[in-house]
Amino acid sequence: MSIRRYFRIRGLQFLYAQYLSKMDSNQVEVNMLQSIEELHNLYIFLLCLILKIRENAINFKKNKHNDFFIKKIAYNSVIQILSNNKYLIKECNSSENSGKILWKKQNEYIFLFLKEMQKSTLYNNFCDKTDLSFEEEKKFIIKYYKNFIIPNKRLIEYIEDLYIHGQENLCIAHTMVCKTLRFIKHYTPVNFKLYNIYKNDENKKFIIKLYRNTIFHKKEFNDLINNISNNWDIKRIAILDLIILQMAICEFLYFPNIPPKATMNEYIEITKIFCMEKSKIFINGILDQIFKLLYKKK
Repeated sequence: MSIRRYFRIRGLQFLYAQYLSKMDSNQVEVNMLQSIEELHNLYIFLLCLILKIRENAINFKKNKHNDFFIKKIAYNSVIQILSNNKYLIKECNSSENSGKILWKKQNEYIFLFLKEMQKSTLYNNFCDKTDLSFEEEKKFIIKYYKNFIIPNKRLIEYIEDLYIHGQENLCIAHTMVCKTLRFIKHYTPVNFKLYNIYKNDENKKFIIKLYRNTIFHKKEFNDLINNISNNWDIKRIAILDLIILQMAICEFLYFPNIPPKATMNEYIEITKIFCMEKSKIFINGILDQIFKLLYKKK
């Protein structure tokens, strides 16, 4: 999932919540931005987990089998570069001091990750190789992350308890971690910047503008929808379908830098996630007609 699609989905979810709760839209906006900030904290949390696994691997009781494990995890070149990143060190220390990241108290999780890996075919396959290239080490740690960390049920439960929006943010946070690991090269400096969901505030401005304009111009968008749908009573449209239409029209009119076809494709994909099959056909047809109408009127 792309970051922009993630932002659109968060916008949809909080616009829907605002509709249901009738809560002040400004407060809902604050809650929405807090949920996005939580994604960043979860991303840091997972990177810190990798460092804690390395730390525990170094201290893991050694035997003839563990020697391979120490070499592949504790001295993995990719993790070594990550462990020296000044931004991550600062974030980890700050989070641990504030109580946001509690891995110091959760070593039993780390121990289980290590034990589970020693039983796996992935571990055995890589242990057969005495020397790994940098790219092979990277491939190893990404496979390990995908096979042991992402599907771990205890970790999922722990994150859902620790973070309010943990379940919603977990998938995209894992994607960000994997992208960070892929980014690291053998020559990457220790001060490389971590994944930034806001991209110098561009994404933050995008979600705020999308959220506010969708609410502020709702009547304008509804009139367009009503006219295109042959004056079909707009109250008959499912509320999620309606909000998706409003958001897409908002992008048509107030985001000139985003190609309309890209907007349509994004919201059709979002419709597949949240709406019924017939909604995809309905929304696609309405958006296509509205796009043609707006294009004709320039």
